Amino acid sequence: MTHAEVSGRMIKWTIELGEYDIEYKPRAAIKAQALTDFLTEMIQSAKEEVWRVFVDGASNLSGCGLGVVLIAPSEENIKLALRIDSRVTNNETEYEAVLSGLQAAREVGASRVIIYSDSQLITHHIKGVYETKDEKMLKYLRLITARAATLTDWSIEQIPREENKEVDNLAKLAASISDKNTQEIMCFTRLMLSVDEEEPPLRMNSWMTPLIEYIVHGKLPEDRAQATKIKRQAPRFVFLNKVLYRRSYQGPLLKCILESKVEYILREIHEGCCGEHLGGMALSRKAMLAGFWWPRINQDAARLVRRCQGCQHHSNFCHRLAVSLQPISPSCPFDQWGLDIAGLFPRARAQKKFLLVAVDYFSKWVEAEPLARITEEEIMKFLWKNIVCRYEIPRRLISDNGRQFQGKKITSWCLEMKIIQSFPQ
Repeated sequence: MTHAEVSGRMIKWTIELGEYDIEYKPRAAIKAQALTDFLTEMIQSAKEEVWRVFVDGASNLSGCGLGVVLIAPSEENIKLALRIDSRVTNNETEYEAVLSGLQAAREVGASRVIIYSDSQLITHHIKGVYETKDEKMLKYLRLITARAATLTDWSIEQIPREENKEVDNLAKLAASISDKNTQEIMCFTRLMLSVDEEEPPLRMNSWMTPLIEYIVHGKLPEDRAQATKIKRQAPRFVFLNKVLYRRSYQGPLLKCILESKVEYILREIHEGCCGEHLGGMALSRKAMLAGFWWPRINQDAARLVRRCQGCQHHSNFCHRLAVSLQPISPSCPFDQWGLDIAGLFPRARAQKKFLLVAVDYFSKWVEAEPLARITEEEIMKFLWKNIVCRYEIPRRLISDNGRQFQGKKITSWCLEMKIIQSFPQ
């Protein structure tokens, strides 16, 4: 309004407001005030106020449905409809409804809760009026007790079915699940029962037990080597909300898994709905990226890949030999002979003082004949009589550089017989 180049409507307002003594100041930051207003509006003024939770379950051929209605102290309603994709009995459905009500009350921050159900059997089981003998019902009771331990105070009451019609309609809606046209109802789908989703208690022989004992209570095993190992590994782990986590490098905490869960987790990652049939190292890496860890994660991943039938049938085959090829001499006896002259020996009958020897390279068979003179004719006669006539024409003859083996007559004879002559240095 103090700008000199204003016109039109702004000038009229300036004239109208000019008679007042108006001083303009810049507005201060409102972050603190906005935060205070937000906390005042959202946080409950009395945490001890009681929340009312109405629960009911419906089981039919279409499926299992759960209905939950939470009524806040300020009479605001929160409606939930849940569906379980498994066939369960009516009693199990009622237990699931109670568990869902406790979970919903914990999520909204309620500390004091009253649960209303129209099932006389379930309410008397929880109160202890009726004795529970079925094993699955006992599991449900232990699970309800564990979830209710997080609340300051809670109780369960039985009400007539007429007073629980709204929750009953929600349960039937979730069971039929075909009509989801209302936006006031939040509808979810669970794949399994609550008793199947819960983590089993840590066994005494679990690999996590020594670490938890040392982190929480400072207890070490009696074995000195084992105690040293636990003290060295403990800084890599953290125990939060009754769950052991392992610190990762530049990443989130990795949840430590029991041995009984390893097979299921690896199979879901390897061959589940989004599985890619990865190799061993890639599978273990993806399991850690999903937030899981256990000591033998690499070995277990490699073992599962080796046992996967799909990977064995459809993977790329490696035709490379396990070891290098080793040359083997062909089995060709009397195919290659070595010739040499031995002597001078003492004179024998007929003035024989030299020995002409031929040795087969494969069988080491020896042919020898004493001679008085070493000439080409004598060598050719020996070859014809002792080798060619007995063992057929050889492929190669190997001898030294003696003149008796390199003459023209014996060379032409070998060429005519197609015999290869070799003279090694």
